[in-house]
Amino acid sequence: MGHTRLGYLPTSRRWRQVVAALSGEGREASSEHQLLDEIDLIAISTLEAAQAGVESAINDVGFRYSFYLLTQLVLAARETKWEKRLAELGVNPSETNSIFELSIEIQRLVDDYVLSHGQSSDIGEMAQQAMGESICALAGPKSIALFGTSEEELQSAIRALSTKKGFSDLGQRFFGRFIFHFLNFYLSRGTAAQVGTSRIYQVGSLSKFNEILQTHCDQTAKIVRNFCGEWYSKTEYKKGIDEHNTSRFLAVALKKLQSEMKRQRVNL
Repeated sequence: MGHTRLGYLPTSRRWRQVVAALSGEGREASSEHQLLDEIDLIAISTLEAAQAGVESAINDVGFRYSFYLLTQLVLAARETKWEKRLAELGVNPSETNSIFELSIEIQRLVDDYVLSHGQSSDIGEMAQQAMGESICALAGPKSIALFGTSEEELQSAIRALSTKKGFSDLGQRFFGRFIFHFLNFYLSRGTAAQVGTSRIYQVGSLSKFNEILQTHCDQTAKIVRNFCGEWYSKTEYKKGIDEHNTSRFLAVALKKLQSEMKRQRVNL
């Protein structure tokens, strides 16, 4: 991403402990088994140390619009005139012959929206990534190919996410990916000087760390899984989903995620 709009890194005692835990300062190299046991602590402490960044996501234009666009995309897949509805959203149907191309198109829409509002941010970019990755991960396997498929197959793959259960899965995946990018952003900045000497690096598992961290984030996002599906189903049925009620939903969802991370921290 290359930006630093999240502001300065925390300098609290808690944050220094996070960096020390990740880099292995003052400790002997851990076994991989010990590393697995400590991932949750590192992830949770990082999020707590970066509370200001999480709070700012609530009012972030890119974050809000990315999630809103997810709702509109899956609802569009219910329409008989799928291409027409995509065009109304701003998606060029001729550029959506695959789930990968569709992902690029919807991320472009977020770029355009954020640019028009003049509020580009790191958090917004993380949300864009989470949005694209969620669609590809869940709808990709349901289409014949990632890079080429028919319009009908593509629509069918997205439509599967338009049910209450489907959107529960999509919401959990979105928030899990967002938390992952958020934590990794802070961790990569805080430990850049330790790359090559990190305890995690020494055990040959920076990639393993990312894998474990992603699992942790996906599991944490389970707290909002049912909430996503219930909100989506009830709101669409009663009054329709718009940017305003989406923003209110996101504020509650983020609070639930924060509470879950704190709960996990207490129980470690």
